[in-house]
Amino acid sequence: MSRRTGFTLIEVTVSIVLVAVVSLLVYGAAQAARDTQARIADERHTLQRALAMRLLLESAIRGAQTALLAPDTMFVLESRVSARGTAEDRLTFVTSGDLPPLNPGADWAVSLEPTREGLRLTGAPMGVRTPSRTLALLPGVTGLAVRVRDAGGDRGWLEEWNFPEVLPAAVELTYWTDSGVVGVPLTVSLALGQGN
Repeated sequence: MSRRTGFTLIEVTVSIVLVAVVSLLVYGAAQAARDTQARIADERHTLQRALAMRLLLESAIRGAQTALLAPDTMFVLESRVSARGTAEDRLTFVTSGDLPPLNPGADWAVSLEPTREGLRLTGAPMGVRTPSRTLALLPGVTGLAVRVRDAGGDRGWLEEWNFPEVLPAAVELTYWTDSGVVGVPLTVSLALGQGN
C-alpha cells in the first residue's frame, strides 16, 4: 500500500476558511479601534473648544468695565426665547480682557449670542473703525440663558437687566443644545459698584 503525502481538499478548504475568519476578525477589531480613536479625538477637540470658550468668556466678563467711548452701551442683556421655547439671550458689554484675541491694550465691544452654528462671541475694538468679527464659536450650543445678580444683592438673580450703565455683581451663563441643558452654568463675579 502506498501512502500519499499532502493535504486533502477538505483540509485545504477548512484552512482557507479559518484564515478568512481570522482575517475578518482582525480587520473588524482594527476598524473598531480606528473608529474609537477618531471619536475620542473628536470629543477631545470639542472639550478643548469648550474650555477655550469658557476661559475667554470668564476673562471677558471679569474685564467688563465702564465704557468711556460708549457709556450708553456698557452692559446690555436682551432676554429672548426661540419658537421652540429655548432661551436665546444676547449679552453685550464692553471689556478689556486679558486673553487673546481680547488684548488688554484696548476696550472691546463684545456680544455673546446663540446662532444656528453655535454659541458665537463677536467683538470689535472700540475707537477703531473695523467691523465686528467672530472671536470664538462653540458649535452645537443653540441656546443661552443669562442671569445677573444685582450689585446690591437684594433682588437675587435677575433674568433682565435694564441698567446699561451699571455692572451687575455676577453673571451666570447656561448653555442649551437641542437635547437640553449642557453641563453646569458658568458663573463669573464682577467688580462691585462700577458705573459711570
